[in-house]
Amino acid sequence: MLAISTKRKAFTLIELLVVIAIIAILASLLLPALASAKAQGMRAKCISNLKQLGLGITLFADDNNQTFPPAGLQTGDNSQETWDGWISHYIGGSAAPQDMEDGVMDISTAPKVLQCPADQGGATGWVSQNNNAELWARRSYGMNAVGPNWGSQWQVPVTGNVYGLPPVQDGIGIYWDGNALADWNAPGYPTKVVLDPSGTIVLAEDPCGDNTAGNVWPCIVIAPNNGSPGQGTGELYQLDPSDPDNEGLIVYKLHGMKFNYLFHDNHVQTLGIQQTVGTGTTNAPKGMWTIQPGD
Repeated sequence: MLAISTKRKAFTLIELLVVIAIIAILASLLLPALASAKAQGMRAKCISNLKQLGLGITLFADDNNQTFPPAGLQTGDNSQETWDGWISHYIGGSAAPQDMEDGVMDISTAPKVLQCPADQGGATGWVSQNNNAELWARRSYGMNAVGPNWGSQWQVPVTGNVYGLPPVQDGIGIYWDGNALADWNAPGYPTKVVLDPSGTIVLAEDPCGDNTAGNVWPCIVIAPNNGSPGQGTGELYQLDPSDPDNEGLIVYKLHGMKFNYLFHDNHVQTLGIQQTVGTGTTNAPKGMWTIQPGD
């Protein structure tokens, strides 16, 4: 009777290398698809965030005589109030008004929809110098500013309780500066100033390392691209690679070289920056950045 051998034949080196090569090829084919799926998921969540923020702005206006919230107010006693604070309880926030006047919101009480999932850059600027920065909620969005001119269209001076609303050039993001005390009744613009709700941006992505929930810097966005490179106002632009605090290019790439934009009729579009500026430029935009139709 013949004995049956139970000894197994081992893989040869060539066979092992072939298997490894096949696995490497499959991985190279699958990884881009997985990365694309992840990017699409982040973009979809960002779009959902913006829609919820738009609903919050609409509800605020409905409860306040058809008036938008201001973009921000920086007071003489160093208190700060911002658009996300004004709409906070409409979008899931649980902090009391007095807890939203420090220029930061705690992660535990801030609305979760304020942060785009693609906006995961590190804290920079003044935020990185604080020990409690990891407890502060991130904000990935800014309100389309009234216009690009400092002192007359953004960071507009307030004397006492006298608010002089400047004429709107671009958006409804009015950023007040210098009132003596915190003032949750600071005025915004009436909804009737927006002549083209479906063609006018109200919120734009503005990722930067010092964009914390409840802070006036940057509560507004002036334009997609900074035409005067250099640190300073670079966080008021969606893109400014020369400003180390501006992290917009990272998110722009993760979104497939596009940003998400919320319009006044509460629809969201994913667009390249050139698609938004109409007859203007990326550092002096018209088009979707202005309340005037047909720019």
